[in-house]
Amino acid sequence: MPTVNRPGFHKTETAILRVRLLGHMDVTSLADDSLLPNGTKTKGLLAILALSDRRPVARTRLAELLWSQRSSEQARASLRQEIHRLQETLSPLGVPVLDVQRQSLALLPGLTSVDAERFMTSTPGNVLNLPEAPAALLENLTAVDPAFSVWLAEQRTRLRQHILHQLEALLATTPEPTTAREAARRLLRMEPLHEGAWRARIFSETLCGEQGAALLSAETCIRAFQETVGAPPGEETMRLISEIRSTHYKGTRLVSRQEDRALPRWAETTSPAEPEHAPPARAALHGSKHISTLVFLSCPDNVTDQAVISLAEEFRDELCLSMARHEILDVIMLPQRFPSATPEDLEIFRQKDTDFILSVTLTSQQDGKPHLTLQAFDTRLNGAIVWGYRLAFTQDMLIRLSNRISSVLVWTLLMTESRRLGSKPLAELAPIGMALRAFNLSLRNDPAIAHSIDELLHQAEKRAPEEAFILFVHGQYLLLQAFEQWDTPLASLMVPIVDLMRRNLALVPTSMSARFLLAVSLLYMQRREEALALLQQMEAETPDPRDSQFILLEGLHALTGGDATTAARIYTDFFNMLPFMPMTTAADPNLVLSCFLAGQHTLALEKARNILITNPNRTAILLPALAAASALDQHDLAEEYAERLCLLQPDLTAARIEAHYAYLPPHMVKLVLEALKKGGFLLQDHAPLRPRPAESASRRLAGLPRQDMKRTKTHSTMNRT
Repeated sequence: MPTVNRPGFHKTETAILRVRLLGHMDVTSLADDSLLPNGTKTKGLLAILALSDRRPVARTRLAELLWSQRSSEQARASLRQEIHRLQETLSPLGVPVLDVQRQSLALLPGLTSVDAERFMTSTPGNVLNLPEAPAALLENLTAVDPAFSVWLAEQRTRLRQHILHQLEALLATTPEPTTAREAARRLLRMEPLHEGAWRARIFSETLCGEQGAALLSAETCIRAFQETVGAPPGEETMRLISEIRSTHYKGTRLVSRQEDRALPRWAETTSPAEPEHAPPARAALHGSKHISTLVFLSCPDNVTDQAVISLAEEFRDELCLSMARHEILDVIMLPQRFPSATPEDLEIFRQKDTDFILSVTLTSQQDGKPHLTLQAFDTRLNGAIVWGYRLAFTQDMLIRLSNRISSVLVWTLLMTESRRLGSKPLAELAPIGMALRAFNLSLRNDPAIAHSIDELLHQAEKRAPEEAFILFVHGQYLLLQAFEQWDTPLASLMVPIVDLMRRNLALVPTSMSARFLLAVSLLYMQRREEALALLQQMEAETPDPRDSQFILLEGLHALTGGDATTAARIYTDFFNMLPFMPMTTAADPNLVLSCFLAGQHTLALEKARNILITNPNRTAILLPALAAASALDQHDLAEEYAERLCLLQPDLTAARIEAHYAYLPPHMVKLVLEALKKGGFLLQDHAPLRPRPAESASRRLAGLPRQDMKRTKTHSTMNRT
């Protein structure tokens, strides 16, 4: 076949259609004829298919991305029209390149090539062969739909992060100074404050005998950090720069120290020597300790009511105790009062080598009630505020509020720290840092990154087998993963979690978080007496636990015991409380399921919609949502959920649903199955769940009696792509 020298395309011998997405969108045939669609929606449709890794994309997902502001019925009708337009545009090829199915759409991989795939599939071995500064992805495709704009931003981030990770992996493994130098240069072009890249660049220049270049890079590094964040680089980088500046520096010493290391040559640490009296490294990155948080109370001079001040101090004390009970954060409380929380004060606190500072500020007094402002500052980001909340309370509310705030704070700071570590090279992370990254990735509920999470946790446990926090993160990840596995009974998936939490408690017997997760696992295994004993222990140690995450155990205990009404009330009350607790993903399925089982079908659908907006592929939410939609005779919505479920779980049968929900009493499982059968999605006990037959669906959507089906069958077929 002839080849066409068209910039940006990755040529193959069999591709008859080439799609360019980097820069201005372009679509050409093998003969270089332009096949670019005219319509914006048609271009958007082709772009989504081209960036979907050649996997089928559900029609419901395409409709959501291109017509998010229309009803589902209108969106599906518009999608059918756009599919026809795209087929007509590509018809000059003479061979179909679209795989059009009733539920999904895909580009055929053997006949098409996409320029962005060269970047998306790059590896450490070939990443330096890519163009250094590719054009922006779909830079001229705008005003398609608000949902499409969000999706496009995610795809641009995905492409950028993939290239960044390949460069980091290359930096971590290459033995060649020149290769490491080039990888570091490209990394710094993408991330100007990437400390691992700065150290690799300086160190590789030294090993190449370019002492002057290394000194210049060191000065450039310091200036970049000062101009951007107003502070010098971290301790490791400054130690390396100090060695470079030293008149006693010898290159051979660096080489010998590097060769003695069992860690990757460039990425683990390129600091040539550590001073004998170096300050302790940050806990989350380089130590085995937990994240450290310093808490203090500030009280302005205009607040003079001693009773109000005493109540604020009591709140601070109880808040610190509640945070410490989680056994995840290292909590440091300053007992004295401070007049303010000014930047000067924070500078003093930062010298105490803590990761976060929590300021509890008494802002006013009204009717003897303290009004407080809570602010969490990240000391590594020049005191940036990462969380804040205002509240007022009385004595009888103090314990409840402190419990709630402590749970919110623990998970917020964990998520903040895990996001902060997201751009760090893997080899720079200590075991705690690896666990935090795994924790952050697990919240995405994305099966595609399961291998990465497993590897992070494996490496973390291998390097720190007695670190309780790593065991907890592993158990939490397995719990989230279990909800999306329908080929194995849920109870059997709880066994490794129970083992992890028992190991956790052997290391830290007082850990409330480990006991909580252990009790959850036991309830799913129907070992209710053991779980109840743990629940009673925690309630005895946590005065008034109604506003903390421990109330979720009562909800699950009620649900597994057959009291769906009580469970639904507990879950809805918990999720309606303020402030919002970020780490509640594991409780989401029970929120929707308990509302459905309690007969609150409309509320179940409302809660499910809110969750599926941000994560549309959670099968643990889709199934009870499908049951609720079927019970309410909302046929369009039910069919949409069923199609998505069939794509994600094509072998989902009644038997597998029963096994998954074995922690529920049989009559509750029967309610779910009856709702699915009523909607026509489970026709036989051993047949997989499927959308309703086409004739049945068309008849119900049109609202026509059975005898009118012959008259409408031809019309329905013409409207179906």
